[in-house]
Amino acid sequence: MNSVSVCSRSLRIAIVCLLLAYTSTFAQNRANFPWWNSPVVSDLGLSPTQSQKIRQIVRSYRPRLLDARNNVQKAEGDLEDLLNDPDSVPESADAIIKRVADARAVSARVFLDMSVQLRRVLTVDQWRQLIKRWDEVQRKRPAETQVPPE
Repeated sequence: MNSVSVCSRSLRIAIVCLLLAYTSTFAQNRANFPWWNSPVVSDLGLSPTQSQKIRQIVRSYRPRLLDARNNVQKAEGDLEDLLNDPDSVPESADAIIKRVADARAVSARVFLDMSVQLRRVLTVDQWRQLIKRWDEVQRKRPAETQVPPE
């Protein structure tokens, strides 16, 4: 093995580890789920006014959420291209890694901003019930079993 392929393999392993770390921290964030589109919402006893406000908030954030998601997908596509390029060098990855990280940060920020607005629509009791029900739903879901390729 030459030094370029060793560097390329090391870069790929490092990026996969970073992506896994990012994904696991994202999964631990209870506020980061689309509860307003899940069956869990039916247990909250939302008033018509609350339902209307939730729909308005989601509708107002939809364009920003879509743009943020598209930017993440574009950056991740560029990263995938880099990882699949046998001639890639670690130095060329810095800008792409930064774009992926920045795009994910913006996406998380938009989603969390919206989540805070949505939380303000719920009463404290409704919020507690939502968290309790969502935890129950998550425990029933099968664990992710995907293993990154070597």
